[in-house]
Amino acid sequence: MNRFSIVLIIFFFAFGCSRDNYDTLDSYVVGEIVNFDLNCSTCILKFPNDSLTIKHEIGVSRDNYYQTINLMKDTFKINQKVLVKLRKAEENELRACITLYPSYDYTNVYITDFKPAE
Repeated sequence: MNRFSIVLIIFFFAFGCSRDNYDTLDSYVVGEIVNFDLNCSTCILKFPNDSLTIKHEIGVSRDNYYQTINLMKDTFKINQKVLVKLRKAEENELRACITLYPSYDYTNVYITDFKPAE
C-alpha cells in the first residue's frame, strides 16, 4: 500500500499541475495599432489580414479591436503595423489601471512576441 501511495503522489506531481495553453497562435499575424488605452498605457490592436483567424482562436471582440495587456503605448504610434504572436490573456495577468479616461470593453490579449512589420 505504501508503494502505491508514493507512485500516486509522484504521478500527481508530474502530471497534475501541467497546463497546456492551446489558445496561443504559433505564427506571427499582422496587427495594426488603432488606439491607446490611456488608463493602462497599452495599445489597442486590430488585425486587418487575419481577423477571421483571431476571432476563431482568441474570440470575438467589439469592432474587431483587441486590448493588449503588455504592449506599452510609449513604444508605438497609431497606424503602425507590427507582427505579433498572441494568446488569450488570463485573469491573473490583468493589472489594475487608473480610471481617469474612458474604458474599453475589448477582449484582452497577451502578446508573447512582436517585431516591426516591414
